[in-house]
Amino acid sequence: MLEQKRYDKNKIYSLHEPEVYCIAKGKAHKKYEFGNKVAVVTGHQSGVITGIKSFAHNCYDGHTLEPALDQCERIRKDCQGSRPKVAVVDRGCKGRKHIGTTTIMIPSKPKKQTTAYQKRVLRKLFRQRAAIEPIIGHLKSDHRMKRNFLAGTQGDAVNALLAAAAFNLKKKLNQLKKELLAIIWKWWIYLNKSFEVAF
Repeated sequence: MLEQKRYDKNKIYSLHEPEVYCIAKGKAHKKYEFGNKVAVVTGHQSGVITGIKSFAHNCYDGHTLEPALDQCERIRKDCQGSRPKVAVVDRGCKGRKHIGTTTIMIPSKPKKQTTAYQKRVLRKLFRQRAAIEPIIGHLKSDHRMKRNFLAGTQGDAVNALLAAAAFNLKKKLNQLKKELLAIIWKWWIYLNKSFEVAF
């Protein structure tokens, strides 16, 4: 470990967690992160996490798509769903246009023959993809995915799954809370009206 040079491959960054690797972020304020790569799949409108996959090696972002979609398909089969027909990803996943029956859409400059309506539809679709960024932020800050205390690659996978389960559970509990408050409010209005009629 002490003899490692700057440009060596398969460097060890941590003695107690040798599986940790350096991930280049490409951002000025935070050029690198140390840990492991996780792919997150969410629903188009619901925002529910339908798949989360942890990777033991620092692979290219485009190579994370197929395993993440396979896991999403396995989870959705249990819920009478199927493999997503369209996957909207960021520009880091360039290379493939189709994975199985799924069409991969990457934000790019529209062609000259694209109509104004088609441009609006594509712009809306790519903006909806940006909704996953705050979900990733909540997973890191609120659901302990930023720092993992479980050992090994299995610990990384379990931590990611637990974070996604906690996020989905919190989303469902908030929805139930909202519905319950709406019912209580309706009853409160009904009781007040009946009280006024009685007097």
